[in-house]
Amino acid sequence: MATITNESLNTWGKESGAEAVKVATTLIALAGAAGQPASQGNHHYVMVPPNYTAKDITELVEKANPEPNRKRGTVTLKDLDSLLLYCADQDMVGSSIGATQLGYIYADPDQRKITAVFNDHRAPDAPGWRDHRAEYKAEFTPEFASWIGKNKHQFSQTEFAEFIEDNMADITAPAATAMLEMATTIQAKTDINFASAKRLQNGQVQLQYTESIDARAGANGAMEIPKEFNLGLRIFKNGAGYKVTARLKYRLHGGTIKFWYELDRVERAIEDAFSGYVATLREQSGYVVLLGTP
Repeated sequence: MATITNESLNTWGKESGAEAVKVATTLIALAGAAGQPASQGNHHYVMVPPNYTAKDITELVEKANPEPNRKRGTVTLKDLDSLLLYCADQDMVGSSIGATQLGYIYADPDQRKITAVFNDHRAPDAPGWRDHRAEYKAEFTPEFASWIGKNKHQFSQTEFAEFIEDNMADITAPAATAMLEMATTIQAKTDINFASAKRLQNGQVQLQYTESIDARAGANGAMEIPKEFNLGLRIFKNGAGYKVTARLKYRLHGGTIKFWYELDRVERAIEDAFSGYVATLREQSGYVVLLGTP
């Protein structure tokens, strides 16, 4: 039987301690290796223990810096001049590649919306994050919204007179006073029966009517209304004025009359006004302007 001495115990202890250190070192190395990301092509992998989650603190670290790592975010602007100014500011002085070489401006005629993407995929060998943007929405003016909102809407004679009076400032031809006179005549003669209508040589329509004064007597008269009239309107807020033609319509039925108007090719007027914005961007922004959405 071997005899266990103090010397043998000390030797075993030293050997066991060295082995323990070796095992611990190996485990630490394996754990470190497991935590290191591995790459295969464009994919990246990392080994994590069960029930552990990875937390991205990139944003927290970035917010602790005096300034962000890069530009991002979307700004909403209210007129084209502001959009042009903001776009110009994104081309930093001294930068080898400016925003005009990296971004696009998109113009969507259907939504009447313009979007500038300053970090787009324009550079052939440098894809962009596409998250730094400026937007401008061409909104209708209240006066244009009023006219287009009642387009082809049938009015009673009193309703039509009130509408003309409320919006006479937009009428350019025939003279607004003539339109107002017609409207007030209609409004004043509420107890009338319209009998017939005929077209005059000047293109206007003459309505024949009978005014009921009392139960036994009446007075006959004629009222001329224009075939069409012109409007001077700003289609978009903070935009230029635009000429819009309206055709005046009527319908006689059982002694009563219905008035309405039809804006002539109003969709083309809106398209032309928006196309003017696109042309201005192409001339002044320095960016490539595309028709579409980002």
